[in-house]
Amino acid sequence: MGTTSGRPIVVGIDGSPEASRALAYAVRQAERDSCSLWLINAIHEIVPVGPMLPLISADPLVDVGHQLLAEARDVVEELADGKVGVRLQAALGPAVEVLAAAGEQARLIVLGHRSASLIERMFTGSTTFGVVARATCPVVSVPRDWTQEADAHRVVAPVDGSRSSADVLAHGFAVAAQRSARLDIVHCWRLDPFYSYLVDEWSVQEEWGIQTHGIIDDLVAAAAQAHPGVAYELHLEYANVADTLVRYSHGADLMVMGRHGHGALGSRMIAAVLGSVTRAVVQHAHCPVEVVPPRPPMEASRRPAEAGHARPAVGSPLSPPDAAAPVGGLPPGGTSP
Repeated sequence: MGTTSGRPIVVGIDGSPEASRALAYAVRQAERDSCSLWLINAIHEIVPVGPMLPLISADPLVDVGHQLLAEARDVVEELADGKVGVRLQAALGPAVEVLAAAGEQARLIVLGHRSASLIERMFTGSTTFGVVARATCPVVSVPRDWTQEADAHRVVAPVDGSRSSADVLAHGFAVAAQRSARLDIVHCWRLDPFYSYLVDEWSVQEEWGIQTHGIIDDLVAAAAQAHPGVAYELHLEYANVADTLVRYSHGADLMVMGRHGHGALGSRMIAAVLGSVTRAVVQHAHCPVEVVPPRPPMEASRRPAEAGHARPAVGSPLSPPDAAAPVGGLPPGGTSP
């Protein structure tokens, strides 16, 4: 087994095809980052099976969780030829809370994205969107059409000119450098159609272009200094934001985008809500989407040190994995407190 260092990559494991794709993506990223994987199966303590039937205890679900984790461990062993360390965790609690809490001591969380049917949108809304909205580390959503063989050496970084744009650009350049990829930086905006009849939209578009170049060009130039070897191109489009970003996701290896607001746990979790653009892109993008949370104010003057994935630890109810733990290492009892 090769040695690993740094914070682990967390992967949500539930036995689904989506989780399998997330695991394959995470293995490749762990090899790039030279880090370990922390595979987590979240288990509800009781599950109502019907309005007139009793509740099922967590014991049989824990057994299933251990089996799913063991199978996932074997997949990692096969894909990485034993070179990526693995820690398994069967954790009691809702998936969103468990995964978001684990993310406080991780560099990255990887989740599989489900298709857009009504029932699966409900699942995505409660798990993927929930973790993306609350996590304090970056979260990757892997779409259905991602394959391991796909490698276009192209990363997309949407920016909106806000304070978080500098973090997104720094992260995007670091990821592009790590992957030897070109970086497409995208900024798009369009006046709400409700107001278009009140003003000369062509004049609005022209003024927007002039002002935007002044802001975005400076941000890009500052971020590019840290990675002079990364080729990049800036795209400014006067167009619908979500539709444009989904279009740019075609043929890309990864899209790196920001998230406004800080993740929150406990009673504050209900307040962590994703914006409509982020939700639309995560839902419909054709490539994996990595959502980067804003750094706390005290971190605002520092850049991540590890290829865009290192984050400070702020404490977690889950025990962090040992980066050099042997494959298949389980915490005592297989559960977390």
